[in-house]
Formats: sequence, structure tokens, C-alpha cells
Amino acid sequence: MNNSPEISVVMPVYNSEKFLVEAIESVLNQTFKNFEFLIIYDDSKDNSFSIIKKFQEQDQRISLIIGDKEGI
Repeated sequence: MNNSPEISVVMPVYNSEKFLVEAIESVLNQTFKNFEFLIIYDDSKDNSFSIIKKFQEQDQRISLIIGDKEGI
């Protein structure tokens, strides 16, 4: 049996504290559970990082990727 996630969900985050909890909970509460959740954090000036870390400690599907604010 393959334990690899079937899909990847990617969420870029920059100064998103106001809606971040709701957005993360929305992804995590989907009925489909076999996914990896990649959160791209880009050095926000608010509490986004601590919010992400709290969720990451509770759910192993979340991977935090630190961006470089360089854009694409």
C-alpha cells in the first residue's frame, strides 16, 4: 500500500494573520484526507508564522517552506 499523498495543497502566506486560521482549518477539514499541505511562508510582519507553527505541530500533513521574498 502506498502512503504517498495523492495531491498537494499549496498556500502562499504573507501578512495573512487575519484570515489564516480560517484558511488552514478549511483545508484541514476537507473530507478528502490523503494530501500534503505545503505552506509557503514569506517573512510576514504579523503573527502568521506562529499560527502556522501551531497547526504544523498538530497535523503532520503540513510542511512549512520558508520563502525568500524574491517572487517568481
